[in-house]
Amino acid sequence: MTATSPSAFMLSATLHALVMALILLIGYMANSGETSPTKVLELVAGEGDNFAANEAPALGIPGGIKVPLTKAPELPVAPPEPVKAEPVPEPLPPVPTPPTLPTPPPPQPTPVAPTPKPADQAIPDFKKDIKKKVAAADRKAKKEVAAEKKRVEDEQKKTTKEEFDRTHKTKSGAAAAGKSAPTKVAKIDSEGIAKGVVGGSTKNKTGGAGGKALANDNTDQMASYFEGLKSSVRQKFEPPPGLSDTLKVDIELRCNADGTLTNVRVTKSSGSADFDRAVLDAIRRVKMPPRYDKKSDNVEFTFSMREKGEG
Repeated sequence: MTATSPSAFMLSATLHALVMALILLIGYMANSGETSPTKVLELVAGEGDNFAANEAPALGIPGGIKVPLTKAPELPVAPPEPVKAEPVPEPLPPVPTPPTLPTPPPPQPTPVAPTPKPADQAIPDFKKDIKKKVAAADRKAKKEVAAEKKRVEDEQKKTTKEEFDRTHKTKSGAAAAGKSAPTKVAKIDSEGIAKGVVGGSTKNKTGGAGGKALANDNTDQMASYFEGLKSSVRQKFEPPPGLSDTLKVDIELRCNADGTLTNVRVTKSSGSADFDRAVLDAIRRVKMPPRYDKKSDNVEFTFSMREKGEG
C-alpha cells in the first residue's frame, strides 16, 4: 500500500456520497412537483341557491318537533339447532314375480250389415236455414241493446242517488258543526323547512343547493358557488333533438358581484350551432345569488351534452 492510498479512498467515498445526495434531492423535487388529484365538489340536496351549505335542510316546518334518527337495536341470533340424523329405512322384501298366463286368442270382428241407401234423399233448404240464423241474430242483438239501455239507466240512477246523498250529508255535517264547538286537534310537525329533504339537518334553515348529497366537507365557498352555477345551467338547458351525446362547448362569461352573468360568449364551438345556441339560452335564464367574495371576474368552463354518469 502506498502513502497516497488513504487520501484516494477518502476522495472516492466523498464523490460517492455527493452522487447519492444529488439522486435523493432530484427524487424529492420530482415528488413535490406532482399535482394532487382533483377534488370532486358535490352540492347538498334541497331546493334553493345556498351553495355554501355543507348539510341538506331537514323536511318539516320551522320550530317543529325534532325527530332524532335512532339505530334499530340488533336482535340476538339464536344458535343453529343440531341436525338430527334421520333413521335409514329398512329395505323392502322383493316382490314375487306373478306367473305368466297363457295369451287368449284375439276376438273375431263382428260383421256389420251395410246401411241401406234411401231411395229419395232429401235436399237441404239453405234459404230456410239462412232465414233462421238471421232471425236468431236479430233477437240476440235486440236483447243486448235492451240490456245495455237498462245498465245505462241504472248507472244514471245510481249516480243521481250518490250526488243526492253526498249533498245532504254535507249540509247535515255543516249544520252539526255549527251547533257544536270546534275541537282543537294537536298538529305534529317535525322541525325543518318546507323545501327540505328527508334525512337532512335541522341546523340548515335557509335551503339547499339543488344537489343530491345530504352533507359534504367543502370549505371553499366560491368553488361551491361556481359548481352551483354549472348545475343551474344544466337545469335550464333544453337539449335540441337529434344531436350527438358527445358534443361539448367552451364558454366564457363575466360573473359579477351581485350574481348577474354578462358578456357570455363561445370560445370553442361544439361544431353544432343548435347546441351552442341552446347552451347560451340556458345561461341567460340562470339567476345566481350574490357572490360570497363580493368580487367580479371572468369564468370559463366546458359544457357537455351529457354529463358522466347520466343514463
